[in-house]
Amino acid sequence: MQRPERLEDQIHFLLSNLIQRELRDPELGFLTVTAVRLTPDRSMARVYFTVLPPSGGDQEAQDGLTRKALGRAAGFLRSQLATRLKMRRVPELRFFPDGTLEEGNHLETLLAEIQKEREARPQDDPEAPEA
Repeated sequence: MQRPERLEDQIHFLLSNLIQRELRDPELGFLTVTAVRLTPDRSMARVYFTVLPPSGGDQEAQDGLTRKALGRAAGFLRSQLATRLKMRRVPELRFFPDGTLEEGNHLETLLAEIQKEREARPQDDPEAPEA
């Protein structure tokens, strides 16, 4: 029995390669598997992904199309994992869009706005005489 973190890493690596090399679905787009998290009993794997939307396209719509395409391919991916991992029970695959990139960008924007506000505010001059 492998440690959960090592098994997650192996599944992550194998899924990335399988999706990149063996899936031929036009709705997948430019897909990156960002993380795999197993439940404690290893019966289910939550697979997180990001996808690059077409220029000017809607990110949420692209995430939905990609999630449906991955859902259709889940059985194939699971059977391929079974042959490569040599496990008795391969976890069920569930796919979720990874929102950490958008959250990070949002936080960065908020921090930049705070910095602009601090720079625009007049600063107290410590050498000025007090009234």
